[in-house]
Amino acid sequence: MRFGFLLPAGATALVLAAWEVLSLSSVLPAEIPPISDIASWLLEGLGSAALWTAVGQTLGHWAVALLTGVVVGSAVGGAMATIPVVNELLLGVVEFFRAIPVVVYLPIMLLLLGATPEVVISLAAVASVWPMLLQTMYGVKNVEPVMRDTARVYGLTTSQRLAWVIAPSILPYFSTGVRIASTITLLVAIAMELIGAVPGLGNVLGTYATNGVYDAMYGVIVLTGLLGVALNAGFERVERRTLRWHASYRTRQV
Repeated sequence: MRFGFLLPAGATALVLAAWEVLSLSSVLPAEIPPISDIASWLLEGLGSAALWTAVGQTLGHWAVALLTGVVVGSAVGGAMATIPVVNELLLGVVEFFRAIPVVVYLPIMLLLLGATPEVVISLAAVASVWPMLLQTMYGVKNVEPVMRDTARVYGLTTSQRLAWVIAPSILPYFSTGVRIASTITLLVAIAMELIGAVPGLGNVLGTYATNGVYDAMYGVIVLTGLLGVALNAGFERVERRTLRWHASYRTRQV
């Protein structure tokens, strides 16, 4: 198990090597440059202040949108799971809007706000609401009935039951929702920057693609992928440390 990473690493290396050979042999079209060219541009680009400015802009959009989505999604999901009237009122609305891709709203938002960061943040936040809402609902509904009844028998108030029974039980669901929402938020933010020409990594990617600078275009794609992996790994690390007391995480460690 300690060397389980060798197989995927070896497979990845073989794919990259085949890409390099096929590209240098002109088997692949000119729009697909060799891996060596992409890596060379990426190493040089990492020293560019303009590229890091774009990374900062995208991360800024991602952070604000994710925070908004987490707050709104968990609040609405918790209300729907605990208050039957709220669930009846919102269930149909949620199911309707959840099925609509956020890109559909982009033309309207561009007409109303123009190509501004607010457009990216708003649409990315909408996309992040749904996983948080659903995970919170599942978490609240799956709290053990015995735990609820025991808390009532011991006379715990509503706020005490929320703090000591419901919150610890839904934390794994909440953490999973945050990780899923983080990835979705980043993807949507970059896509909206690309389509709406809003400053950020998506806009940089679109500029390179339009001008045919393909090694730079693929370099930005690799950078966005590495950014997503790093964010997900960070959330996983926090999740393991925060929830190591939880039964499901103790089982994984065993």
